[in-house]
Amino acid sequence: MTIAPHDGAAGGRRSVRNDDGTLSAVDGMVLVRSAFQPVFRCQGERIVPVAFEALARPFRGDTPLLPDAYFSQIAPGELRSVEALIRHIHVQNAKFLPEAARRLFLNFHPAAVNAPATFEPALTALGEDLRQSGISPRDLVCEFTEHEETSPDALRHFVYALRARGFLIAVDDFGAAFSDPDRIARLTPDIVKMDGALARRHLDSADGFDELTRIVDTFRRQGIRCVIEGLETMRQVELARRTGAHFLQGFALAPPQAAPGDFTALIAASRSEPDAERIAAWN
Repeated sequence: MTIAPHDGAAGGRRSVRNDDGTLSAVDGMVLVRSAFQPVFRCQGERIVPVAFEALARPFRGDTPLLPDAYFSQIAPGELRSVEALIRHIHVQNAKFLPEAARRLFLNFHPAAVNAPATFEPALTALGEDLRQSGISPRDLVCEFTEHEETSPDALRHFVYALRARGFLIAVDDFGAAFSDPDRIARLTPDIVKMDGALARRHLDSADGFDELTRIVDTFRRQGIRCVIEGLETMRQVELARRTGAHFLQGFALAPPQAAPGDFTALIAASRSEPDAERIAAWN
């Protein structure tokens, strides 16, 4: 393991180069690695991988930590630099993903959004990372999970800055905690990711299935595509597909893999289909 050129701005945080060529983030005694989980698109009766969600996997020594627990112990003033470093390793590690589906869902913690003056350097660095990984701005989805304490004005300014660079916007975990239609309307996202626990509950009953289908249809009529995530069984996958959702995600389809990962068989199976050239399309 060697120290990579990118260096965290605070607390000695830095990226390190692993023997397999991937990057990890060092934050004090914690090492954060990248993992990637495929996101699948519904194309008629077919379900094909078209993108990946980048996930943080923190460790203290050999002991894995819960990501939520790790991020919750970071002081608000430090969160922005930590997130920037982790986004850096995610995008750099995306170079190892199959080119046919090298599109990325990348998480942004709303608590890290503050004064607009801080946006420019972070987004310039993100743009350079995307260029090095061969990812177009239109192939990056910036995910936000709504929080009650998030400043609506700051978040709107940040979303505007992301859109100005061509990035797509997603609201994550819709239906959980503080997400609601009014917040969706304010952010005007391109994509909404349904909360996994909520989706699974809806898929357990006929009435719930009808309600989930109605929600998906309402978003579609607004020009918003839906991801149903957290799918754990193939029955849930089939029901989720029948709601008309644009994208599906979950362990039943493919679990996350630590970078660099090996998704060759997954992509090859999709490419064996006659209309494989359509895999590349978002729409």
